[in-house]
Amino acid sequence: MNLLNIHLLVQEFYAIEAMTALLSSQQNNRLEPMRHSHSRWHQDFHDFRSEYINCFASAIYDYTVLVVAAELRHCYDQSSQYIRDYYTSGMSRDAVYEECVIYDDLDILSAGIRMFDTFKVNWRSSYGGDKWKQIAKAGLMKGKIDDCVFIDHCVDLSHNNSVYFDKRAGLFYLHNLSEYRSFLDLKRYCTPHSLIKAQQGYDFNQLLRRADNLNIIDVGETEESDTDGRNEAESLLFEYRPIKWGGNRLDISENNIAVIAYFNDGDRDDDRDSDREYARAA
Repeated sequence: MNLLNIHLLVQEFYAIEAMTALLSSQQNNRLEPMRHSHSRWHQDFHDFRSEYINCFASAIYDYTVLVVAAELRHCYDQSSQYIRDYYTSGMSRDAVYEECVIYDDLDILSAGIRMFDTFKVNWRSSYGGDKWKQIAKAGLMKGKIDDCVFIDHCVDLSHNNSVYFDKRAGLFYLHNLSEYRSFLDLKRYCTPHSLIKAQQGYDFNQLLRRADNLNIIDVGETEESDTDGRNEAESLLFEYRPIKWGGNRLDISENNIAVIAYFNDGDRDDDRDSDREYARAA
C-alpha cells in the first residue's frame, strides 16, 4: 500500500479539531442549527470528522503495535533480558512488521510494558527503555479513551533518537522532520482559526468552502501549496483498513523470559553468545 504522509494527516487532524473548537464557541461562528443548509453542513462535518478520526486512530494503533513488536527484537542483544523464541536483532524491522501480525496485538503491547520497564530490565542507550514503555502504554490506551485524545497523545510521542513516526512500519512516512517538529510546536500555542487557513485535503476543503459560503465560519484565503499531496493523504487515510491481528499468544510469563546473567550495558560487542550465561527469571 502507499504510505500515509503523517505530517499532512496531523496538520489536517488539528485543522478539524480547530473547526470543532470554533463551532463550540459562541463568539467565533455564526452557525444557525435551525436553518436547513446550516444543519446539513453541520451533519456532514460531523460525519467527516468521525470517519477521519476513526481511520486515523486505527492506523496509529496498528503502527504502534508494529513498532513495539520490532523494538522488542532488540531485547536479545541490547538488554539484560529477552523473550525466548521471539525475533532477534538479526531480523530486520521490515521482516518483523510482516511476520508479527500472527500475534495477538494486546500481547505485543503488554510485552512492551514488561520488557521496556527499566526497573526490571537494563537497556543499552538508544534502545528500548522508558520511552518505548510509554509508546506501548499509549497503544493500550486505544479503546479506553476517546480516539481524538488517543491521536493527540500519540502525535507528540518520541523514542530514544527521534519522533515517534519515523519508523514507517509500512504505514506512515515523514517527509521533513524539522517541519513536523515545528508544526507540533505551533499547534500548542496558535489560535484555532490559524490552523484552518492552511490548505487541507479535498473533502475537508469542500466543507471549509461551504462553511465560508454559508457564513458559518470566516475561513478566508487558503494556501494552495502541495494540494495533490494533501488530497492523496486524506484519500489514502479513508481507504485504510485495520490490520487483522492473529491469535498467537506471546508468552511473557517469567518462566519464558531469559536473563543474561552478566549483562553489561557498556559492552558493545554484539557477538557474545559464547560468553553468555542464561538463567530463568526468578
